[in-house]
Amino acid sequence: MKKLAVSLFIFLYSAVYANSAEPDRIDQQIINSTYNDQFDAAKKLCLDQISTNQNSPKYYYYLINVKILEYYKKISELDPSKREEGRKNLNEEIINYCENVVDKIDESGLSVENKFYYGTIYAYLARVYGVDNSWWSAFKSGKKAKNFMQDVIKSDPQFFDAYLVLGMIEYYADRMNGVAGFIAGILGLSGSRETGLYYLRTAYDKGKLTFGQSSLMMIEIYTSLEGNDFAALPYFEKFLNRFPQNRKTLNAYCQTLMNLWNFKKAEELIKNDRDNLIDDYAKARFYDMTGNSALAIRYGEKALLNEKNLYRGGAAASRYIIVLNCWLTGDNDKAKKYEPLLSERYKIEFYAAQKNEKEKKWLREFSVKIAQNRQMNDIENYLKTKPDFSRVPNYEDEFNLLAGAFYFKNNLYNRAAVFFEKSVESKDERDKVSAAGSLVEIYLRENVNKSKVENLLKIIDNIDSSRLSYRSKDLAKKYNL
Repeated sequence: MKKLAVSLFIFLYSAVYANSAEPDRIDQQIINSTYNDQFDAAKKLCLDQISTNQNSPKYYYYLINVKILEYYKKISELDPSKREEGRKNLNEEIINYCENVVDKIDESGLSVENKFYYGTIYAYLARVYGVDNSWWSAFKSGKKAKNFMQDVIKSDPQFFDAYLVLGMIEYYADRMNGVAGFIAGILGLSGSRETGLYYLRTAYDKGKLTFGQSSLMMIEIYTSLEGNDFAALPYFEKFLNRFPQNRKTLNAYCQTLMNLWNFKKAEELIKNDRDNLIDDYAKARFYDMTGNSALAIRYGEKALLNEKNLYRGGAAASRYIIVLNCWLTGDNDKAKKYEPLLSERYKIEFYAAQKNEKEKKWLREFSVKIAQNRQMNDIENYLKTKPDFSRVPNYEDEFNLLAGAFYFKNNLYNRAAVFFEKSVESKDERDKVSAAGSLVEIYLRENVNKSKVENLLKIIDNIDSSRLSYRSKDLAKKYNL
C-alpha cells in the first residue's frame, strides 16, 4: 500500500510538472522557416495566428524572434558607411514593436506557458535596448523578464526553456562594467558566469521550445565572448544538422573550422555546398591557406564584387589574399592593381614579404603543409630547413604560432606548448593573444606546473582582451589560483 501511495504521488507530481509547452505543427513550421532564413514565410505564419488571437503572446514571441534574426541580415546588407544609422533605425523599429506588444497584453491571468512567451518578449527588449546602449531600459526589461521566468519555474520546475532567459541575464550581468554594471547593480541584477552557462546548457539540453535560440546563444558566447572555438563546435554542428539553410551560421562554422586548422572538414562543407550558401570570402581564405592561389584570387575578387555585404575586415583581407597570391604566382599586373588599395596593416605585411622573400615563402609553404594535413615526418623534415629569422623578429613569432598549431592539431600538446610559450612573449598584440588563447586550451587539457599557469595568468592580466580574461577563469579554477 505504501509503495502504491509513493507511485501515485510520483505519477501525480510528474503530471502536474510535465512540461506541456512543446511546439505544435504550426510552431514547428515557424521555427524551421525562421532558422532556415525563410523569414517571409515565418512572418506570414505568425501573422496568420496573431489575427485569430491578438491577446495571446505566443505568436508575437515567435514573430519578434523572426524580426531580430532578420535584423542581422538587413544590417549585413547595408553599405558599411550606413550600417550604424541602419542599426539605430532597426533597433527603434523592434523596440517600438515589442513595447506595443507588452502594453496590449493583459499579463494577469496568463498561463504558465504564456508567461514564458510574455517574459521572453521582455528579454528581447532588454537585448535590443542593450545593443542601443540604453542600459536603464535594458536592465529594467531584463529584470521583468527574470521575474517572469522565476515565476514560470516556480509553477513548473520542468519548464526548462525558462532557463534560457535566466542564463542570458546571469551571464551578461556578470560581464557588465562601467555605467552598465553600475545600473545593473542599482536594479539588483548581479550575475554569475558559471551559473549563466549552467542555465543556458540546461535550456539547450532539456528545453522543448528554444533549441534555436539556445544554440545560437552558446555559439555567440564561445566564439565571440570567450574565444573558445572548440567548445562551440558541437553547437554549430547540431544546429546546422537541424537548420542547414542558415547561411550566417554555416559561414561562421566554416570560418571557425579554419581558425582551428580543420581544413578537411571545411573542404567537405565547401564541396557539399549545393545551394552556394558559403560566401566567397570564406572560399578565398580556404584556397589561400591550402595553397591554391588561382582559386584564392578568383574568390577574393568575387568577394569584392559584393564588398558591402562583407563583415568588418573581410574586404581588407580579400585584397591582401589577392595581392599576396598574385605576387606568389608572378601576376605582377594584377598585384599592382590591388596593392594601392591595401589597408595600412596589410601594406606593412606585404612590404615585409617583398623585402624578405625567402623567409616569407618558407613560412607560406610551412603554413600550407599544415593546412593540407601533410604527414608528420614530411613537415618535421621541412622544419630542418628553417631559415634564420633573426632580422625579421615577427616572422619568428609567426613560425612559433604555426609550429604550435601543427603540434596541437596532432594532439602533441606538450610540444605545442613549447612554441606557444615563446610566442606569448611577442611584442605583436595579435600574436600574443593568439598564443595565450592556445596555452589556456592546452593547460586546461593537460596538467602542467602551477608556475606556468601563474605566469600565463599574469600575461593575460596585461592583455586588453575580455575573451581571454573570461576564459582564464576556467584555468584559475582548475589550478585553484
